[in-house]
Amino acid sequence: MTCPICRYETGDGKYCKKCGARLIIEDSPVFAAMKEQAATSEVYSVNRRSASSKGEITHARQIESALPVYTPPDIPFRAAGRQHAEEEEEPNPYWTSLKLYGQLYGDYFLKGLRHPFGAAAGTESGQFFNAIVSMVLYVVLFPLALYAALHHELQGLPEGAFADLVLKPIIWTAIFLFLLNAFTFAAVKLSFNPTAKLKEVMARFGALLPIFLVLYVVSFLFLFLNGDISKVIILLSFISTVMTVPLFVMTSYKRRMVGGGLDPLYAILLVYVALMLVIVILGSSMIEYITVL
Repeated sequence: MTCPICRYETGDGKYCKKCGARLIIEDSPVFAAMKEQAATSEVYSVNRRSASSKGEITHARQIESALPVYTPPDIPFRAAGRQHAEEEEEPNPYWTSLKLYGQLYGDYFLKGLRHPFGAAAGTESGQFFNAIVSMVLYVVLFPLALYAALHHELQGLPEGAFADLVLKPIIWTAIFLFLLNAFTFAAVKLSFNPTAKLKEVMARFGALLPIFLVLYVVSFLFLFLNGDISKVIILLSFISTVMTVPLFVMTSYKRRMVGGGLDPLYAILLVYVALMLVIVILGSSMIEYITVL
């Protein structure tokens, strides 16, 4: 088969092995149309020579005007090189990266949900970004769950309540969660592993959050059954996060400070004391927001 572009003799296939152009198969509509055009042109050339030899130029022009004009068939045929490039075009790299990250975070989330402590103990700083995503979800879901519970109980809230009960609490919840990570990191450094890194501690902290994220989502479902149960789930999830996550992050490290360092009991107590001081510093608005239910 001959390539219509570079005239290279190539074997069977859809594209030229030399230039990549699309080959025209003999049984295709394009080939039939080109064959018909070639036959018409040949007839026209014969008539032209005959007319010139007899001096009948006028008659030849009439024949020329009467010849049919080739119109390409209405088929979805594109330029060979462009079509070949489009068929081999790779998918959007951003969409591919997004799907890949979704799979990675899904694995991180499911491991933390099935075996929280085991997942935290095996988590390293490479999972830091996944932990940040879990913390962002936590910071958003906690105020939203409380807002939904209040809205359900009071059968509506006044104008501007969304900013006061969701947007502002998102800010102090984010600050509170970051300080909780910082205090946990300090406790790990003082009592368990002096070489621990902040990213690794935060990655392990995030690995313990999936169960609490699921509980916040479950609290939305209980609004349709019993609003009181929904409020209990929300408060239980928040208190459990504060009391258990720092402790389990600390114990996920093997203690390397033999004969020295701060005792783990005192370390976790210092974390709790520091958290109480943070609550006092943040002001009464935070306490009222937590106890408003």
